[in-house]
Amino acid sequence: MLQASRDSSQRGRRVGELRCKTVDVSSWTIGGQHLQLVRAKVFEATGSDGDGIEQGVNLFILSRGLNDAATVIGRALEPYDVSRDEPKFFSQAEGRPEGVIVQLDRRVGAAYLVSGDTMRRIDTHGWINAPGTSPPAGWVPGPVRNVDLRRMKGYVSLFRDGADDPARPGSAADAGQAIEFDLALAGDRFVTTGSRVVDAHFAQDTEEWTGFVSDVEELLIARQRLPAGTEACDIGGWSADTDPAGMNLRAGPSARARVIGRIPAPWKAPDREGDTGETYRSEFKIIGYRNGWFLVRDISAPGVAYGERYPRHLPQAPRGQGWVSARLVGAALAFGSLPAGRLYQAPNEHSAHANVTRRDSPIGTGDPVQRLHACSGVWGLVEIGGHRGWWRSLCANQVTNCS
Repeated sequence: MLQASRDSSQRGRRVGELRCKTVDVSSWTIGGQHLQLVRAKVFEATGSDGDGIEQGVNLFILSRGLNDAATVIGRALEPYDVSRDEPKFFSQAEGRPEGVIVQLDRRVGAAYLVSGDTMRRIDTHGWINAPGTSPPAGWVPGPVRNVDLRRMKGYVSLFRDGADDPARPGSAADAGQAIEFDLALAGDRFVTTGSRVVDAHFAQDTEEWTGFVSDVEELLIARQRLPAGTEACDIGGWSADTDPAGMNLRAGPSARARVIGRIPAPWKAPDREGDTGETYRSEFKIIGYRNGWFLVRDISAPGVAYGERYPRHLPQAPRGQGWVSARLVGAALAFGSLPAGRLYQAPNEHSAHANVTRRDSPIGTGDPVQRLHACSGVWGLVEIGGHRGWWRSLCANQVTNCS
């Protein structure tokens, strides 16, 4: 698992000395026995000061007993995303007739069954692919969102089919629905014995739901400041219009609306000391979307954001705000605190996702999109790598990687 977690360019290299650093300890007393779970981050020593190079796994050590009298039952490695510090691994334990189930995290698909002096891994998420778990018509299920060990319930979020269709894009304010599954332990896996559709909040803990409600309130407040029927957005973009006359800025979201200004066309900075000057595009903030049109403001002329001296004799960036055609807008993927390489079916991290590559690498921060179709909040419906889906956070930066 350690080798599999490494970057593809490093998998053939011999692993050096490994060091472990304890990050948390959990303990439970169940049925008269005391269990302790130690989680440690794993580092490859580099010969210099510091912990070394952090690896993409965490080490778990499960023991029975207290302090010096504790007896190790087993050890296990589990995948860990170093760049995002995920999963958080909020572990819990629950006694059952078969033994004690130690769950590493409600979103992690592995738990461990402790019976006597043995520990074996069980699959807590595999039931999602079992026959009879299909969603109701018109809805698309995401991955397993939560497994409630105490109640033996599993939850999967549902979002409207077509939320990734530019003709009827989804909204970040839509909580969707959820399916609640009844679970049972069968051998080395959880299986489902029944299910029902429930409100979305059943799939979330209180803190998670409170955070979502707060985000929705901000989005609804932003909508109130915009023209009726406009979805509020908070992303960056640039003009992809190559017309030398510039990009039309219109008074409304229609090709028949009055032109109130022109956003400057791409401009090439002068060559300096043998270095070829960069070609820059006008940038802007995207604050709204409606029917194939973006509402933009804070428009800057090409190169200005990077310290270039855009010529005064050329058309200048218009002030105020206006509407531009979505087919003429570009952007780059920014860091949205989600795993690289994923495009989502709806503007929600719990929706279904597709793994997308570009030039044999997962798409990620700094990659320019082929199309920006729509937006909602900090999400953009993009096309990249031959796929279409939602990405959280887009920027207009044409020089750095939008981190």
